[in-house]
Amino acid sequence: MLPLDVRRAIIAHARRERPRECCGLLVGRGNLVSFAVAATNVEASETRFRLDDREHLTLRRVLRAFQPPLEIVGVYHSHPKGEAWPSETDIAEAAYPAWLYVIVGLKTTRAAVGAFRLRNGRILRVTLRAKERDGLRTVGRRKA
Repeated sequence: MLPLDVRRAIIAHARRERPRECCGLLVGRGNLVSFAVAATNVEASETRFRLDDREHLTLRRVLRAFQPPLEIVGVYHSHPKGEAWPSETDIAEAAYPAWLYVIVGLKTTRAAVGAFRLRNGRILRVTLRAKERDGLRTVGRRKA
């Protein structure tokens, strides 16, 4: 679901943007993430993120040209001083129930990565495990 190279790119982006939250979009097909596309956090905040609307729309237009087609399958952001867990704001502002929401927690020196589905105010944790050939795959889901 989330290949190791994509995961590493997201963590590197989070560390570069610290102490502000970083954000970006996850591109792929269905439940497979192929790419992370860094985006501008127009909030430029340590505790909030908001994707640049123009960047979001431009990426959607670009993806239409790919064959086979690619789509935005999720979003990621960081919690520079917090856990890899959705905040109340993250839950309230989750606008795409089919998307994967990836959060990088930088509370400690070792980055933590959490993956979730956020639907109707509920958190559904997506459990990931490493595979040699194709990165990380979903192995189960746990309600939180």
